[in-house]
Amino acid sequence: MSRDKIAVIIPCYNEALTIGKVIDDFRREIPEASVYVYDNNSTDG
Repeated sequence: MSRDKIAVIIPCYNEALTIGKVIDDFRREIPEASVYVYDNNSTDG
């Protein structure tokens, strides 16, 4: 029997100051999920 998989997709733009917390929050709430961050050519790092 296959097990369902969860993916979290986070689009972001200029979120250098906050993206770490967002990822940590998702990992804490849904530890089995794969987290993907898609940056839209940010200029902040």
